[in-house]
Amino acid sequence: MFRTDRKDTRLNKRTCLLWGGLLLSALVLQFLARRVPGFAQWYAGSVYPGLMRTLGGISNMFPFALDECFVYMLFFGGNTYIVWGLISIWKKKVSPGVWGMQFLGLLLKVCIVWLLAFTVTCGINYHRMPFSQMAGLPTEPSTAEELEELCLWLTDQIAETCTRTKIQENGLTDLPDDLRGKTREAMMELGREYPELGGWYPKAKPVMTWKVLSMEFLEGIFGPYTMEAHYNPDIPAYNQPTVLCHELSHLKGFMREDEANYIAYLACMGSEDPNLNYSALLLAYTHSINALYKTDQERFRAVRAQLCGQAERDYAWHRTYWSQYEGPVSEFSDKVNDTYLRANAQQEGTRSYGRMVDLLLGQFRQQKEAQETGS
Repeated sequence: MFRTDRKDTRLNKRTCLLWGGLLLSALVLQFLARRVPGFAQWYAGSVYPGLMRTLGGISNMFPFALDECFVYMLFFGGNTYIVWGLISIWKKKVSPGVWGMQFLGLLLKVCIVWLLAFTVTCGINYHRMPFSQMAGLPTEPSTAEELEELCLWLTDQIAETCTRTKIQENGLTDLPDDLRGKTREAMMELGREYPELGGWYPKAKPVMTWKVLSMEFLEGIFGPYTMEAHYNPDIPAYNQPTVLCHELSHLKGFMREDEANYIAYLACMGSEDPNLNYSALLLAYTHSINALYKTDQERFRAVRAQLCGQAERDYAWHRTYWSQYEGPVSEFSDKVNDTYLRANAQQEGTRSYGRMVDLLLGQFRQQKEAQETGS
């Protein structure tokens, strides 16, 4: 009896030390990333790439979204465990108190594993050097005149690109041929200019339960635990190329949403496929024209009236598509996403998506300065 009890005590101590050590590791890594200058950047450049290639290489062997399957397994496994516990209590095989403590212990272990996995796969990367700093893009306050000029330039580019895009029979912009392959190639090509984005990429994967994403107003999602980039295959076609590139940019450790949008813009603009160019331009136009609306509504109305008919049709379908999913689920999802972004050093929450305009204006200023210098 006594010998068995001592063994149980030693086992419990080892178990506590193990789980306590895992929790401490996650907390220490979070502290280092948030408080120690240079740690997150070192991790993003030295440790994370190997982790991405290993996990991403494994998951890339499966044609379906691996972490989506893990979610199903966790959901059904958790429910099975609860049902089994209730049956055991009903049959008096275990007391409610004992089962409750076992359940809380298991839940705590799951949370510790999740926190550590989240930290090493993407949590640290939220605190790395911003892409804008790597690219040498100055982000300065913009004026209404600058926003107007940017929006007019984008309007002209959209009108020209529309003449070369692939169109569906219903008049809406179509998907490019080999969407997944071309977006992957676009990101790899962008990596030639920006080494931080260079190297191998897996192909993005469509989510099987896309309707759930639509109900949550989500166009794509990054699976950090399996290093997979997922997208909603049901959203308007013109949107999909930039969504895929956005999620692929997260695989390279760029977690800020505004920068992921800008990277997607650069990648799709650098492609030879006009449908990818069009997707990039509409993404940039959407953020820029919204910023102009908040700044000067008179200028907004004058610029907005000049958008070409093709883009107007795509925007109309975009509004129609998302209107059918408006409701409490999408509102709750937005609040959760906002809280998540704020918890990971994006203090503006979901509004950080709009900061893409600062990066666009920084590039626009550089292009103008180069043209003026060259002339």
